[in-house]
Amino acid sequence: MALEILSVLLPLGAVLCFGWGSWQCARRTLFPRFRPRGQETGGTGRAALLCLLVGAGVQGAFVLWCLCRYPGTPLLQALQQQFYGNTDARHYIDLALYGYGSGELFPEQYLMIVFFPLFPWLLRLLNPFGWLDWGILALAVQPPLFAAAGAGLFALVRDRFGKATAWRTLALLLVSPASVFFWSPMTESLFLALSVWYVFCLERDRWGGAALLGMLAGLTRAPGGLLLGLAVLYLVQRCRGGRRPPWFAWGAALAPALGLGGYFALNQWVYGRWDQYAVYQKEHWDQGMGLFTETIRYHLRYLFSWWDSDRTAAVWVCLTAVVCILLAFALLAAAARRLPASWLGYGLAYLAVTMGATWLLSAPRYAVALFSLPAALALLMQGHPRLTRCTWAVLLGFNLAYTGAYLTHSAIY
Repeated sequence: MALEILSVLLPLGAVLCFGWGSWQCARRTLFPRFRPRGQETGGTGRAALLCLLVGAGVQGAFVLWCLCRYPGTPLLQALQQQFYGNTDARHYIDLALYGYGSGELFPEQYLMIVFFPLFPWLLRLLNPFGWLDWGILALAVQPPLFAAAGAGLFALVRDRFGKATAWRTLALLLVSPASVFFWSPMTESLFLALSVWYVFCLERDRWGGAALLGMLAGLTRAPGGLLLGLAVLYLVQRCRGGRRPPWFAWGAALAPALGLGGYFALNQWVYGRWDQYAVYQKEHWDQGMGLFTETIRYHLRYLFSWWDSDRTAAVWVCLTAVVCILLAFALLAAAARRLPASWLGYGLAYLAVTMGATWLLSAPRYAVALFSLPAALALLMQGHPRLTRCTWAVLLGFNLAYTGAYLTHSAIY
């Protein structure tokens, strides 16, 4: 009975949050109120340095953990066992080494088209002769990438809401429950950096930079294409507010779709079918487009059925997915009147697409790269210093628990 009730109430709550946020986004896009850009400047360098130092510190802790967990094992081998055994990170290394193809230069090479190309291409660019260890390189690039992401997020929020809110946003991002992926050999730092700087350039009328960054974001992860929607909302709002952008601004808006189109072209070139990635996702992982309401329902079913037989998966896959989806939509809904309409619309679309994937395993990892979430939470914390400190402490606690589960190879993907 409890399962049936929760299967109705929780998806309904998520739908109501989504509906409220969508209404606010549409209303404020079509009937905008002019908001002058903030007058504060500076701080971006310090934000980047903070993120770089935190990233280096966390990775230093990673090294110590590997030495303790695998005593007597050479460090490189210990790092390989720790970070390339149970996540998708090893696939990016294989792609950097061998590229895409339908053969078997490495195990399941033909399936690796499901991974977007920019991160492997970046590794190949930085290591053209293969002189560096690929696993170490994939880890070493993460702190600089996260520094770029943190600096971009800081600058973006500062321009809209001032330095105090920007620092609060950055502090909340650092302790996000799944922030461990920012310093792991994955694509979260790269995608966040490209997306925030894309929006920054868009709002600063730097159309050429926005076009380049948007195209690269579309080559990094599937949600990169959703930045097209963010740009369209922003430009429509400008037009409705009487600040018509130049015609070539629409080219910058289309750039994320161009990057996504490049990924489709890669599919066509390797396999002769532009959507071959979708075929493999469905055949091998039972993944495809779905509704986030159904994601909540099936994770609830697995949560109840696995609680006695496989509690680790029940907690770290199912429970975290349900909580993540509900809190993310609730957060955007609560901040719907404070967030810029384009950020809000992008956040809603991002969550609807990523959290609607069938057989979703990585809800917290997908959510951590959505810049609208820490910005929304920071705006809600304005004027409440005690609540801010309590929220930060609670998030840090969940962050440590999630990181511990990740480092012990629990069901964290």
